[in-house]
Amino acid sequence: MKSFVIHEIKKKLKLSDVISLDGGFKYVLKSSNLGVKEIIILDPHIIDQLILTNFNRRYKKILEYYIATLQNEDSDSSEGNFMISLDEIARLRSILIKKYSLIVSRKIEEKMLKKLKILENEIRMKVIDIKLIKERECVHTISEPDIGKSR
Repeated sequence: MKSFVIHEIKKKLKLSDVISLDGGFKYVLKSSNLGVKEIIILDPHIIDQLILTNFNRRYKKILEYYIATLQNEDSDSSEGNFMISLDEIARLRSILIKKYSLIVSRKIEEKMLKKLKILENEIRMKVIDIKLIKERECVHTISEPDIGKSR
């Protein structure tokens, strides 16, 4: 496989041959008309932007699922749906820590982890609220007898 480096010189791109690339971020292209299978990015700023974009896409999906669950909170499965959201948050956090911690800058990593922590705390509070409401309903139905008033 042949490797190339693209340099920007005064707003023009120059292609030069490279024998070996050390480090960098491998970005695999799903479909390309040029026959390019993967790109190795060495610029830390571009790497941060790519990882942040990827994170924001996944975070948005979790957030949309959470909002959809909030809108359908009347159903009995809402607690389970919140737990699924928490599992997705844990999965995304583990990807950030294991895969991207060495590549992305510390500032960007802390920003992403903070966003996840805030959403996780919000979901945990909702789960606790649902459990308390169910517990109150259960206690309320047990304490209230179904016997009518006597004359």
